[in-house]
Amino acid sequence: MPTSLANQSIPYVKRPSFICSLAALAALTATAVDIALPAQPLMATGFGGRAVEGGIIVSAYFLGFGPGQLLWGPLADKYGRMLPMMYGLLGFILATIFCIYATSLEMLAFGRMVQGIFGGSTPVIARTIARDQGGGKDTANLLSTIMMIFGVAPLLAPLVGSAILLFTDWRGTFWFLVFFGIVLMALAQRYVAPATAAHHTQDPNRTPLSLALVGKLFKERDFVMGASAMAALFTGYAVVLAAGAAMAEAQYGIPITQFGPLFATAASAVIIGPAITKRIIKTGDLRVPLKIGALCCGLAGCLFLLMATTYVPLYAYWACVFLYVLGYGMLAPVANALALENVGSVAGTASSLLSAIPTTGGVIGAWLATSSVFSTAYEALSYMLAAGGITACVIVLTLGKKP
Repeated sequence: MPTSLANQSIPYVKRPSFICSLAALAALTATAVDIALPAQPLMATGFGGRAVEGGIIVSAYFLGFGPGQLLWGPLADKYGRMLPMMYGLLGFILATIFCIYATSLEMLAFGRMVQGIFGGSTPVIARTIARDQGGGKDTANLLSTIMMIFGVAPLLAPLVGSAILLFTDWRGTFWFLVFFGIVLMALAQRYVAPATAAHHTQDPNRTPLSLALVGKLFKERDFVMGASAMAALFTGYAVVLAAGAAMAEAQYGIPITQFGPLFATAASAVIIGPAITKRIIKTGDLRVPLKIGALCCGLAGCLFLLMATTYVPLYAYWACVFLYVLGYGMLAPVANALALENVGSVAGTASSLLSAIPTTGGVIGAWLATSSVFSTAYEALSYMLAAGGITACVIVLTLGKKP
């Protein structure tokens, strides 16, 4: 049999080109946020502000990313998966170019907000496409694989960001994102578009986003569990993104150019967690890795609560960050799969809400970390990660039982 015909007989969920392309699309926001982490203090001081004020670059992105995601799921349900995705990528590229030519921190923050609106298209639609390929363990397996692959983004992006700063200023990170957006458009058209043929044309029978639909979704216990647990965890994780570099420099004397490698050690848990989940669900219940991940986050949360008022060495503190992210990586694929399991007819809209709700938590977390609520970045990270981990654990153990 010719190779091309053989490839056509392979389900998309087993095609490396499809899986890797979908993972790259899902990783757009992770790349856009994480590659700029090392440069955030430079952005702020370059425009005459304090280093910690660079965290506004994270909160501004999520300010657009959160509500912006509500656009893309309903559009994907109505007009098919690819058209909204391509417009989203194009808008992301144009917003990134705007950021490059910003002349003030406020202008840069505005550009990041617009970038976040368009950047919400690919994570939402990629998750929707994953749900289109099946449900239950199939979707959880695919989402785990995707999360393992796009977990490379938070692992490598800060390293790339740090390397860029060795040769140019912070604007170089945005030129990299322009190139990345163009590559994603090519991958989407070549490898992902064929899998979306069933959703290519407009379907007037699909349900638009409405209060009634939102109410219906929130009657699904697994949807509530997935959305609320992820919101709690992302509230804490966003604080690491917003104030991690400033905390490492102020508390431990880590230069901003070395924060990338430090962050990567914790971000590696985003790859390890889903890998553990994939092994468990081969023979076990979907809810087993969900609960194990929740317990990891809860334990990390308790430890952060103890460390909030007590100085600990960097290796001990960062080990807890790793445990938090590990738990997040274990439960996220299952929480998302269970949340979408019974809402396949409006998977795009459900995926929008499943992203927008946690992102709203992220905006709150990033804002609190850079405001005057906490006296130091160390205190902000400790208390917010404690709250996120403990809350998520309680939610999963309470609502994550089998119906």
